[in-house]
Amino acid sequence: MTDLFKTLIFAAVALVLTGAAFVTTRDRTIRSDVFNDQGQPFYPDFKDPLECTDLEVVDYDAQLAEPIRFRVMLKNNRWVIPSHHDYPADARDRLSKTAAAVMDLIKDTIRSDRPEDYEAMNVIDPLDTKATTLKGRGKRITLRNSAEKVLADFIIGSEIKGSTSKGADSKDQTTQHYVRIPDTKRVYGVRLKAEPSARFADWIETNLLKLDASHVRKVVFDNHKVSLEQGIEQGPIVTIERKDSSSPWTMEGMPADKELDADKLRAMADALADLKIVGVRVKPAGVTRELKRSGDKNFEFPKNVLQGLAAKGFFPTRDGQMLSNQGDVKVYTDEGVVYTLRFGELAFGTGAELTSGESEDKADSAEGKAKEAPKKDQGAAENRYVMVTASYDPALIGKPKPEEDDPKPITPPGTIPAKPFATDPNDPAVVAKAKAKKERAEQAQKDYEKKLADGKKKADELTDRFGPWYYVTPGDSFRSIKVDPVALLQPKKAPGGEGSMPSGFPSGGGLPGGGLPPGLPPIQP
Repeated sequence: MTDLFKTLIFAAVALVLTGAAFVTTRDRTIRSDVFNDQGQPFYPDFKDPLECTDLEVVDYDAQLAEPIRFRVMLKNNRWVIPSHHDYPADARDRLSKTAAAVMDLIKDTIRSDRPEDYEAMNVIDPLDTKATTLKGRGKRITLRNSAEKVLADFIIGSEIKGSTSKGADSKDQTTQHYVRIPDTKRVYGVRLKAEPSARFADWIETNLLKLDASHVRKVVFDNHKVSLEQGIEQGPIVTIERKDSSSPWTMEGMPADKELDADKLRAMADALADLKIVGVRVKPAGVTRELKRSGDKNFEFPKNVLQGLAAKGFFPTRDGQMLSNQGDVKVYTDEGVVYTLRFGELAFGTGAELTSGESEDKADSAEGKAKEAPKKDQGAAENRYVMVTASYDPALIGKPKPEEDDPKPITPPGTIPAKPFATDPNDPAVVAKAKAKKERAEQAQKDYEKKLADGKKKADELTDRFGPWYYVTPGDSFRSIKVDPVALLQPKKAPGGEGSMPSGFPSGGGLPGGGLPPGLPPIQP
């Protein structure tokens, strides 16, 4: 083979390789232009946050190896939480803000197109039944409109390390998360403005009683106990009350050498005002809003319902009442509202088991199945079941007192009165004074009637709120509210105890003249 021939062969090969490289490079450029969607919005057609009427958040419980669903939606013109028995949600503003934050999400960076990266990025669909791993599941967020059309659907993964940046405001920091659209391969880095919460407490009004402690005037503790084995065991009924918010509390029948513990009373009032909802349960059919048995004389609770109530510490009686195994607490307010709290058994659990009673529902469905005492899960907080009712008592609202007339001056015998002549009823000053007095009386009556109407309205609203439900509340609150009457008392402090001058100090705080400044003469008796 001649050198010229070899040179020609090398030249031909070089041309072929150059052409191949050109074709390959050109092809890559075309693909990059077609598939590079960095900087584009995820859902450009989603423009109105108020269009969203349905939000679903799906997390994954690796221990149970199953997805955990949480959903908020508009149903029959009411915002409810379907995963929690359609409990009312305080959702309109929160959902529109969440939708607005999701609506504007941008594909900030492209991170991967490889499914083998999903586990490390935590973007495996929690609803994917084909995935074999329990790890790497993300949180799936789906927004829909009233026609069930999907407005946005994301799988949010873990935070991308080193992606935090500051906005115009130094406090405004955003961090990218891995985000994938279900049923697509590409994973993006996205700066989230808000991550929708799947916590039940974030979507409801958590204050159970909506009670202002300054309005409480009387509290009655009924300390009976109830059990299937012992029946009803009556306990002492203790009443404490006060005239107004600034007056001291008093107790009926308090021993002479005792006084009420102000710190424990303050803790009780604070616990009532801040009693939180941890979980909700639906009252069984046949239990009225007032916690009485249905008016149908032929109605009988199914056996499994009675067992379920008893396991939670509640016992319907034959005469139509509802008893609780930890007794009752009645709270009377000067607004005319009377709250009755019936405390039941301990409630343990975490997650949906605690907030909605998910596992209880499955157990209750087994007819006649024996109920076990609640068991504390490792790491679970101690909580307590409670049923609440509200009633209206107008007698608690003080009626306006008639304004007393000015006292007539007493004239000693044998003296001439300062004003010996009768007052002219037509005197302008007398007429003006009588008019002002009448107007004050009319205004006081109007204020009283308004308080009556407001009290009735509040009691009705609370009855509507409590009607279908009973609740799980924190154990700490139960211990502060359901206080042993003996624990409310403490030894009476002797006169000159706390707040008096320590022994060894002269009377008057050591000042001459019985406490007067130096130089002034003492006060003579």
